Amino acid sequence: MDTNLDGEFLDTVGDLPPSNEEWYEGAAKCYSQDGLTFLDLFDANEHAEYRKENLFYPFALREEWEVADFLLCSALSMAAIDKFLPLSMVHILFFFLSHFDYLQGQAEMLPKGPSWKCQVIPSLHGTKSPIRLFWRDLVECLESLFSNPLFHDQLDFVPHHVYKTAAQLLHVYSEWLTGDTVWSIQVQLPQGATVLGTVLSSDKTNIMTMTGARVAHPLLLGLANIHMRTCTKLLSKVFMLMALLPIPQYLHPNQ
Repeated sequence: MDTNLDGEFLDTVGDLPPSNEEWYEGAAKCYSQDGLTFLDLFDANEHAEYRKENLFYPFALREEWEVADFLLCSALSMAAIDKFLPLSMVHILFFFLSHFDYLQGQAEMLPKGPSWKCQVIPSLHGTKSPIRLFWRDLVECLESLFSNPLFHDQLDFVPHHVYKTAAQLLHVYSEWLTGDTVWSIQVQLPQGATVLGTVLSSDKTNIMTMTGARVAHPLLLGLANIHMRTCTKLLSKVFMLMALLPIPQYLHPNQ
């Protein structure tokens, strides 16, 4: 619907050309503008005032942050990092980074994501070590994906059908929201509701860094509402580690 020079509304719906897209009406209504993005939480952090002068606070310099980021994200163990930091050249350039505990303490001062929880699972049979389940809250993980500034223009919330031509005879499937399943789910929900597609994936892996070479099944959480092109990029970080499912090693009763 358009307006003329006098501000009067003109009915132009009948003049619109046929479209090869069909959008679900009444889906994904925004009820409030009070939500917090990642940058809102970043600016509300207790150390936000210091970052006005030093963007990389609590690290002194960008270079110091780059070294810390590399070491903490690497596969190096705590012992290996403690051997690396006292090296003469490293100590001359970054004398604050003296040992792993200091490095970890600085990183923990940064704005946090969803917190980890741990639960010991009892077993009727003996195990080599306690069975520990590590996990993060599902809703908090979804909120973290939502608030990620990298995805602010890579999210869709309204189901829609895409056709080859305006005659709408041949259905084209690409994004998750263009499928029939999400449309049928949306029909069953109240007006204004939003459908979120959660993607879970897992595979056995060795957790070598800072864990004593343990083995677990990492459970990764993704959001199907994120554009497919973004999801297929290796470094897009569209999947978040939500849980570490333990793989217990049982003791033989006769040993």
